[in-house]
Formats: sequence, C-alpha cells, structure tokens
Amino acid sequence: MKITACDLDRQTPAKTYTITPEGEEPVELDLCEADAAPIEELIRKVRGGPVAAPKAARKAPAPTAERVTRSAPAKKVPEKKTTAGKTTAGKTTAAKAAKGPKIMTMEEIEAQKQERKQNG
Repeated sequence: MKITACDLDRQTPAKTYTITPEGEEPVELDLCEADAAPIEELIRKVRGGPVAAPKAARKAPAPTAERVTRSAPAKKVPEKKTTAGKTTAGKTTAAKAAKGPKIMTMEEIEAQKQERKQNG
C-alpha cells in the first residue's frame, strides 16, 4: 500500500503534479487538495470549465482589534515676549504635535471611560 502525502504540509491524500517550466527540468509535486487548488483552477480555466471565485472573495478576513484614531484641534500657544522684543511659541506643544495623534484600541477607550466614571 502506498500513501502519498503533500510535499508542503504532509496532508493526505495528495495527487502528483508534474510541472515543466519552459526550458527547465520537470518538477514533480505531491499536493493535497488545498495546496493544489490554484493549479486545479488554472486547469479548469484552460479547459473552459467553471471557475471558482477568487480566494479573497471566498474567505472573509479574520477580525482584528479595531483601532480608533482621534486628533484634537491644534492648540494655539500664546506667544511669549522676550527681552529683545522677539516672540517665541511654546516648544513643548510643537514637539507633541509632531508625534501625531495617539492610536488607541477600543478596549483602551472603554477602560478610560470607566476610569473617568469612577473618578468623577
């Protein structure tokens, strides 16, 4: 008894495919159904059979942690007069503005809300 396993993930059963790139030696691959799907799809296209939806359309992306960005309006810093009559703006606010808005997860926002309710 001979069992053929996929060369990529060792799943069984697997089919053997021989691919010969132009001008190169043939390559034999043992592939399970999942790994062979792109090759099978190409074969169906060439033979004029029904073609499945693209992989991206078949499978929805996995849910990820939602991030919320919030940018506050720029604060005007009162200009300070120096002894020579020149004006300067506050450097600390400018440095903070250069960093950009803070990115927070929904969990962080909810935790801040709860903290504010408890403290105030």
